[in-house]
Amino acid sequence: MIRTARTILSTAIAVTIFLASGAAMADKAQAIYKQGLALKEQGKTDEAIAKFVAAVGVRSTHGMAWSSLGHLYKKKKDYDNAVDAYEHATKIIKKDSILWSNLGMAYYRAKRVDDALLALQRACRLDPKNPDIHANLGVIKRKKGNAAGAIRHLELAVKYAPNEATYASNLGVALRVEKRYEEAEKAFKKAISLNPTEATYHFNLGAVYRRLENVDEAIKRYDEAVRLDPKLSKAWYDLGHMHRLNHDNEKAVAAFSTFLELTSGKDTAADKRVAEEIEALGGAAPKKKKNRKRRKK
Repeated sequence: MIRTARTILSTAIAVTIFLASGAAMADKAQAIYKQGLALKEQGKTDEAIAKFVAAVGVRSTHGMAWSSLGHLYKKKKDYDNAVDAYEHATKIIKKDSILWSNLGMAYYRAKRVDDALLALQRACRLDPKNPDIHANLGVIKRKKGNAAGAIRHLELAVKYAPNEATYASNLGVALRVEKRYEEAEKAFKKAISLNPTEATYHFNLGAVYRRLENVDEAIKRYDEAVRLDPKLSKAWYDLGHMHRLNHDNEKAVAAFSTFLELTSGKDTAADKRVAEEIEALGGAAPKKKKNRKRRKK
């Protein structure tokens, strides 16, 4: 009995020492983590990363340090390391929808689209009314060719965040892919009402009118798009085609010529096609600019 009591006492002492040691390590990791947060706030990204790495080195179960590492790696566009950090974080903090969403988008940026969908779906189950999660799911599903699934999520994004222009625009794109043009028109008009100075929204609405063969309305929207963003080459290209359909060859030539000036050299085949279009309309394609190299003295 005496020997048993001594054994129990020794075990109790060992456990106490172990717990005290664990608490000390946790405190040390937390202190290092707070140093990392301070550096992050100061914009010292690399120094903050070093501190967060040190924190998880001391205590590998520090979920917030892993999460912060993910944020900073994502900021540096180091998506493989961001994925690794977020994966560690989600194993520790298992029911944080934002964390799963961040992991999903890190997967997406790392070109792991299927993994991205799984992570975002997990995030959506945890927070089914989060518009940002629905919007991201919608965009990814559209790019994977699942337009119906994309529309479902984007409609929910618009429902839960009715004042977010980007969500309305993305819904419009998905609806246009499905040739649901009248609904796409409404979505793009909503996006424009929320943010009238975004050129791509006007361009997208113009593309709907182009598909509906409403040339005059298409021209109005493309005109507004290039007024807001004179370097939006795709709008100049479509504008040229609309003026050609409207039998306004002079304006068509001007639009196509502007397109060539903006894109010359990027796609030789496209340059040739547009140059031929200009000549067919009775115009002269702009001459290619020659890069003159300075002679060394």
